[in-house]
Amino acid sequence: KGNKKEKKKGGGGGGGGTGELSPWPSYIQDRLVMFDRLYLEYEQYLQTRERKPIKITLPDGKEIEGESWTTTPFEVARGISEGLANNSVISKVDGVLWDLERPLERDCSIELLNFTSKEGKEVFWHS
Repeated sequence: KGNKKEKKKGGGGGGGGTGELSPWPSYIQDRLVMFDRLYLEYEQYLQTRERKPIKITLPDGKEIEGESWTTTPFEVARGISEGLANNSVISKVDGVLWDLERPLERDCSIELLNFTSKEGKEVFWHS
């Protein structure tokens, strides 16, 4: 009985709540509407792009086939292994950071980065 440690009340970070605002500030709905509009515009833009076969070069020099404006780095990762896909945080396409869900546009080299890489950590902590 005397050896049990009591939980301290308060202290720590954040007051113990869920951190969700209720009701949401009005700007949240404005941002959601804007996101939906921009996403629809992007989807329509993708539909106008010409699809053609592309070569995707992996860091080991292996080349795989893909389709421009359709194949994503995540799909490339999943084609190699489910574990690689699940552990990838970001990709680099021709040396440029590239979202895993953004379609590849042309022949390219690709690198899949996980949390152990410097850039992977930076992207993870930024998001």
